[in-house]
Parts: sequence; C-alpha cells; structure tokens
Amino acid sequence: MAAMAMPEQAMRAPVVEVRGPNQRMAWALWIIVTVVGAVVGALAAWQVRRLGLGGSASLADAFRYVATILDAVVLAGAQWYILRRYHLEVYWWVPASVSARLVAVIVVIPSVIGLFVSPGGTDVTLTTAVIGGAAALAAAGFVVGAAQSVVLRSSGGNIAWAWIPATIVGGGLAGALTTAMSAQLFGLQPIATISLVAAVGGLLTAASQAPVLLRLLR
Repeated sequence: MAAMAMPEQAMRAPVVEVRGPNQRMAWALWIIVTVVGAVVGALAAWQVRRLGLGGSASLADAFRYVATILDAVVLAGAQWYILRRYHLEVYWWVPASVSARLVAVIVVIPSVIGLFVSPGGTDVTLTTAVIGGAAALAAAGFVVGAAQSVVLRSSGGNIAWAWIPATIVGGGLAGALTTAMSAQLFGLQPIATISLVAAVGGLLTAASQAPVLLRLLR
C-alpha cells in the first residue's frame, strides 16, 4: 500500500515554481551597462582617433579602425557580462558584435549617408541630416542586430530574431536624436559632447532591446 501511495503523493504535491531573474533588475542593468559601456567606449575611441591626427590619410584610417574595434569591444564586453550573469549562452557575443560593428562603420553607414549627402556637400539641412542619421544607424542596427541574434538564438530560440527589429528601431531613434543633438552642442567641450551623444544613443538602443531581452530570460 505504501508503494502505491508514493506516486499519488507525488502527483498531488504542489508544483514549485522556479522564478527567473528579477525582470526589473535585468531591464535596469541592461540599460545602465549599455549606457556606461557606450560612453566609456566612445571616449576611449576618441582618444585613439586623436593619435592619428596630423599623420597621413592611411594612418588616420588605421587609427579610426582601431578606435572602432576598441569602442565595440568595450560595449560588447560590458553587455556580455550582464548576459552571462543571467546564464545565457553568449560565448560569441563579443566577436560577433565587433565584426558586425566594423562592417557597419566601414561599409553600411557611409553607403547610407551617401544617399542623403553628396560628396563634399555643405548645404545639408537639419531635416536631411536627421533623416540620414536615422537611416544610417537603423541600417547599422540591422547588421549588428542580426549578428547578435544568431548568438542569442542558442539560448532563446526563435524569439531571438526579434532582436533584429528591436535593434533597428533603437538605432534609428538614436541616429535621429543624436544627429539633432549634435547640431545644438556646439561650444561644449569634446568630452562632454561625445559623452552625451554616446549616452543617449546607448539609452535608446538598450531601451528598445530590453523587452526582447526579458522574453529571452523567461
């Protein structure tokens, strides 16, 4: 009789709910870490780019690429730490993010901006600049979001594909607002301008991605 009672007791036992990470904490950490990583990465990249000033065009390009890599590594590394904290399998997050960022900076962004601004053009209106900035960073968001979604798919399944439109939206908003801001920040110290623009861009992108991140953590 005792042996027969054991399965019945097991069936009647209350189901213990295993709660995931605190959603508000995950949301806040993702946004904060992304903003801080964006600012630190942008300032570090700025210092590297300054090293190439006064040199040849090829030297300046080399320092610009190194600066882009450094910026991407700092931001992606900070994000990787948060994702690993919530036990997502993101071993390739940093190399995927850095590679996509390079493609975006070298190929995608200049190509999209060229659709709105002619080479050497100086008569660009603020509206055109804002639209061009939004389109360029939205396109960059597609490239970066696609690379990151492939990494996230191993942990989140098909919901990871939602990372792409979220990153596109965040990039577009960041491009529009930061372009508009830049026109109003003349006279500020470069460190202040870079920090503000990077912080706003990081905030808008992270806020757009946060709802998808929470779905991945469920």
